[in-house]
Amino acid sequence: MAGNSVPLPRFFVIGISLTLGLGVPPAGADNLPALSPHEMCADADAIVRGERVGVNRVQVHRWILQPPDPVLAVPVITVGGLEMHGRTIAARNPGGKRQGPSRRLTSQRLICFLERKGEHWRVLATAREGSGGLIWVEEGRCYRYEKLTGPGPCTLLPSGEHQTEKELLAAVEKGLSDRAEWEEAGRIAHPRERAIVLCSYLLPRTSPEGWHGTYRKRVRRILPKLGSPAVKELHFLLREAHPGDQLDDAVLVLHDLGPAAGTTVPDLVALLGRPEAVNPERVIEALGRIGDATVAPRLLPFLEHELKIRAAVAGAMARFAYQDAVPQIVKALPGLEVLRGAQDGDRESAYHVYTMLQALHELKAEEVSLLTRKYLEAPAMQPMHNLLEPFLEQRNQQ
Repeated sequence: MAGNSVPLPRFFVIGISLTLGLGVPPAGADNLPALSPHEMCADADAIVRGERVGVNRVQVHRWILQPPDPVLAVPVITVGGLEMHGRTIAARNPGGKRQGPSRRLTSQRLICFLERKGEHWRVLATAREGSGGLIWVEEGRCYRYEKLTGPGPCTLLPSGEHQTEKELLAAVEKGLSDRAEWEEAGRIAHPRERAIVLCSYLLPRTSPEGWHGTYRKRVRRILPKLGSPAVKELHFLLREAHPGDQLDDAVLVLHDLGPAAGTTVPDLVALLGRPEAVNPERVIEALGRIGDATVAPRLLPFLEHELKIRAAVAGAMARFAYQDAVPQIVKALPGLEVLRGAQDGDRESAYHVYTMLQALHELKAEEVSLLTRKYLEAPAMQPMHNLLEPFLEQRNQQ
């Protein structure tokens, strides 16, 4: 029978993602974010074109993006950690990987995307022996730091995108223009007008930034706060979508709006038949978050799809408190053979099995204790023993 929405405990999801290594790397991990110039234009406090004249000092030839405080726009600046950046250029083979050290960079010219940290400047996306926000220029060619494989230092390589300084500066000009337009959108006072502009970013066809996804990612943090005006515009977006439009980002915003997006439920249900436009998993998760249990029968057939979609359906049924789904969720659980080891695929499967067991636990299924003991025999489930313990305590009444 259907009932009120049952929220899944957030601490379980966080715990499992950390246990499985699916979460964010710990602070200080040696990773180099692969940021595009467009993304860095959005985040930088300043951008300079200049030349290194000391260990960590840069003579500024041009402030491409002025610092927020004009007093900081001095001719020579100190950039913390600049001396740590390696200057050995590796060759790039046709497959995109490094081949080995080739030669040392001779030029000191650079373009730097900077952030202000207290009294000091620092390059964006700093990592050991390299930073994503530092691009060297030698004879008009650009060289960027990349992290190609596992642990280890970054590698200086010929830039694969925006290979010349001219191309890079054109990309920066575009990035700063799009940043100005985004900031203008943030100053729109009327909620409905602001929602219209923000929704335009959700589709490359209508977005002021075109195919770039820099601000599309940020819309999800802002649009749900607008409430009803956002729902109205998203409803219009789904109804007026063109063939070829990708609607995943719009559906993610509806997910975040939750019950406030109840009027869009018919549109979301219709999208279940359009996997080319949006991932069914996203639609099911959004419907579960909205909490309209009347759609439960429309979701149950998806328990015959791939495991991640089955897990999404199970989670939605728990939110709906739709206990009639218990037998079908039990039947949809996979065999132990998909949980044999610690490979990435097995760990992902373990996460989905956990989600399904969590749903059965929330639905007070009689079988959950017995099923949990069964799955704890699988190697991939062992790291989750502590997370699964509450399910073992549920009394098996069979």
